[in-house]
Amino acid sequence: MDIFVYGDSNTWGQIPNINGYSKDAVAKQYPLEQMWWFPLTKNNNVSVNGVPGRAIANDNPWLEGRNASKTIEADISGLSADLVIIQLGTNDCKTKYGLSAEQIAEQLEVLACFIQEKTGAKIMIMSPATIIEGNKITDKFYAGGQQKSKDLNKTYKDLAKKHGFMFVSGTDLEVGEDGEHLTRYSHHRLGSRVVAELEKNFANEKI
Repeated sequence: MDIFVYGDSNTWGQIPNINGYSKDAVAKQYPLEQMWWFPLTKNNNVSVNGVPGRAIANDNPWLEGRNASKTIEADISGLSADLVIIQLGTNDCKTKYGLSAEQIAEQLEVLACFIQEKTGAKIMIMSPATIIEGNKITDKFYAGGQQKSKDLNKTYKDLAKKHGFMFVSGTDLEVGEDGEHLTRYSHHRLGSRVVAELEKNFANEKI
């Protein structure tokens, strides 16, 4: 099966870093074999497009080319995929964007439907891990983000049901010291959930 994974820094595999937003910070990745999507590479052709700071339909004030709604046509140009997995929503919870969980889900709906229309692929969406407030990063950039990210679990689940998308919940996954990035253990747990969902929906495929 051909699988395309599209997402943000948790797709990229960023290791939590409490100093990650400082000007001299260097983002580091987990080894490939520790990333949640790596188990899918055993029996499938997997391509991954995950970049830190990517939002669904908002311009990142610090990084260029992170508005998925503006780059998606180029990002999926020539793509042949049976399944597209979308891991977005964490960055959209930032205070700067001023969005509700319902508005974020509406933006994701437009993006996911566009991808499905252009590729004909099945779609899986996943709700992000709950952002944990109370540190210098989340208090500055994600005021109110903890509840908002929790609420995405319901709005995304409703969206999946509406369109027949597969859905995987990440709301209870552990994040590290920066309050937003998955721990190694959470990557393992998320990967197991994705495999289980695919086995349920692709009974004749070796996942």
